[in-house]
Amino acid sequence: MSQQPKFHSMEQGSDEWFAARLGKFGGTTAQALATNGKGLETKVFEKVAEILTGRFKYIPDNEDMKRGRELEDMARKIYELQTGREVETVGYVELDKYTGVSPDGFVGDDGLIEIKCPNDANFIRFMYDKKIDSGYLWQMQHQMFVTNRDWCDFVVFNDNLDRIEIIRVERDEEKIDKIKTGLKSGIEKIEKVLSEVSGKK
Repeated sequence: MSQQPKFHSMEQGSDEWFAARLGKFGGTTAQALATNGKGLETKVFEKVAEILTGRFKYIPDNEDMKRGRELEDMARKIYELQTGREVETVGYVELDKYTGVSPDGFVGDDGLIEIKCPNDANFIRFMYDKKIDSGYLWQMQHQMFVTNRDWCDFVVFNDNLDRIEIIRVERDEEKIDKIKTGLKSGIEKIEKVLSEVSGKK
């Protein structure tokens, strides 16, 4: 786990980007990695299936996912204007054969940005309680681990309300240690399953 990450300048959502992510534990699997239980076992079999078939598990878009794709660039520009910080977009960051992330952007030498664009009601809920979903918190820690960054600005944007909320999330080594432990278990399980079902390792 000590190797340096590789940075790939590809367009997120492209065929090349999907190919790079096949069989890898990414940010959305971070919570399962950290808990290191049945959820991780499920992810292991999904990753093995991706490796053997060359296909991702199909997950239908929900409203927030569609909004996120449409509004991410706008949110990034507003963040830059409001903070005075320039955001460098990145395609994919690969740590090893089974681990990588797709950050929404690099900020300076030690920061990241993670953008969410929820619908009106969910945005108002966030403005009210300022509570970040635990899955997103683990996602950001995973991204900071893979990219060797110290903090991530969690950016929540809604165009209808013309408002952006920014919360700084700092790197948490205790959480990252849990992710590392989960990665070790998950990778060992992937290789065990691969060797038993296909002779591939």
